[in-house]
Amino acid sequence: MYAHNYKITIVCLKVRHRKFYNFAMKYLLSFSCILVLSAAQHENIPYQDVSDICGTCVCLTAHDNDKRYHHLLSCTTKKFKHILARWPEEFGKSHDSVDIVATFSGNSIELLQQLPATNATLTFSCRHCGIKYLQAPTFMDVPYIRRLDLSWNEITSDELTPDVFRGPYRVTDYEPIALTDLDLSHNRLHALDRNLFEHTPNLTKLNLSYNELKVLNMPTVLALASATELQELDLSHTAIKTLTMSVFKTLVNLRILNLSGNDLTRVPDKLQLIGGSLISLNLAENPIERFTEESFVGLKSLQRLNISYMPMLKTVGKNAFSSLETLRRLYCAHNPRLQEFDVESLTHSCNLTNLDISHCALTSISLIVNVGNDSSAALTALAKPWPHLHTFKTVGNPWFCDCALIQTMEYIGGQPESRQDMQARCDAPYFLAGVLLSNLTSPYICNLKIPKKYKAIVEEPPRFLRKRYIVLTVITAAVVVSVGVLLGFVIAAIRRRLKRDDFGVEPIRYTSVRSSNLSAFSHGNTNSILVNGNGAATSSA
Repeated sequence: MYAHNYKITIVCLKVRHRKFYNFAMKYLLSFSCILVLSAAQHENIPYQDVSDICGTCVCLTAHDNDKRYHHLLSCTTKKFKHILARWPEEFGKSHDSVDIVATFSGNSIELLQQLPATNATLTFSCRHCGIKYLQAPTFMDVPYIRRLDLSWNEITSDELTPDVFRGPYRVTDYEPIALTDLDLSHNRLHALDRNLFEHTPNLTKLNLSYNELKVLNMPTVLALASATELQELDLSHTAIKTLTMSVFKTLVNLRILNLSGNDLTRVPDKLQLIGGSLISLNLAENPIERFTEESFVGLKSLQRLNISYMPMLKTVGKNAFSSLETLRRLYCAHNPRLQEFDVESLTHSCNLTNLDISHCALTSISLIVNVGNDSSAALTALAKPWPHLHTFKTVGNPWFCDCALIQTMEYIGGQPESRQDMQARCDAPYFLAGVLLSNLTSPYICNLKIPKKYKAIVEEPPRFLRKRYIVLTVITAAVVVSVGVLLGFVIAAIRRRLKRDDFGVEPIRYTSVRSSNLSAFSHGNTNSILVNGNGAATSSA
């Protein structure tokens, strides 16, 4: 019984051992095949010749005070079609505690191959190379790559997969790479893989500008939301119309957001989700028509705001900037339809240093200043609303230079431009048109009595264009023409009468005898014809 059970156990163990052995052999064989295929694939793709590469490219080496070596390899515009298989020998064999900056920009590299292995901290640039394909994993042998610039290429969404950024394999998983700065601008991306950044957990700066994203679909939103360490995000000129709150929900470290050049008609909702960290917001070149009190609510850390070059912007409404207490720089220039700007709401931004409202359609701005007509000394004594303001640009607006405007300008202060063509000028009233605002003072303007409406003074036209002379000319011409026509009729009538009467004389008629006799004979009047003795015929009297 026991012997029988023992035999059965031995048989089972042998079967299990054989199965395990077969599984292990199959696994090893598959893994070996993968390695061989990958190695063969890696070797079959040609690389650029490395021999005398420092004679073809620029190789520079320097070291800092900590004896850390910095190597530069510049192979720009060398008509390369491939990158190098290894780093130059001049960089040494060991790259520990070494920085390498390599650029292959301006070449014709259609396929970006795996970068040559190094343990150095790497900065790699391959701009304007016409890259269409990426050999995944492209950066497996450079785990310490920090900055990567692949802008101005032809990379598509299908080619940009998570495996491109896969690091070296360790035990049970792929290790991440150290990438922090990624520039993919000016490519052909229309969406992102939802797991695109799973191997780049340290990514802090991402540039996706000038890609036709148009709509941020769910995979793209998930990809952006997964990069939780992002501090700078550039989505400018991507033709997007909206941004959902899902994008910002996890980006709690975002400091700089560029949304310029898109089709946004309003400030994206839920920006307050990143209000604690966001310090710079660029909304320029969007078709937004107005900013209201709710537009920038919750952006309690914002220091720089750009709302310039907006073709549709008409109004910056009341209290639009009231919540921006930390604002330092405001750029609201080149908005051709902007006629209303609430400068009063900026008084909450005590640390404002730069204010640009140039080249808009503003005729006036005003702050509440109660100093009376003789205001120069009083305005000087008043505390400035922005004591740190050193740049205040107002040129290019059709300013109506009345008392309120000049008082506001003096109260705000700021250094005027040194060049006169860069200084603001009055557009109205007419007797101040073209005068520099910096040359006007509030006592002078406030004591002027400027009528609300002006009657335009029309200069008298030349004499030949005056109304009375035109009328006299028409009458004279009519009289001359009438007299001429009348004289013509009279002369024609006289000539016709004289021709008919032949001037009162009867004309003499001449008839020959021959013609007379023949005429009588032809009419049969023979009695009037006499024959003389000589036989000649004569007519009777």
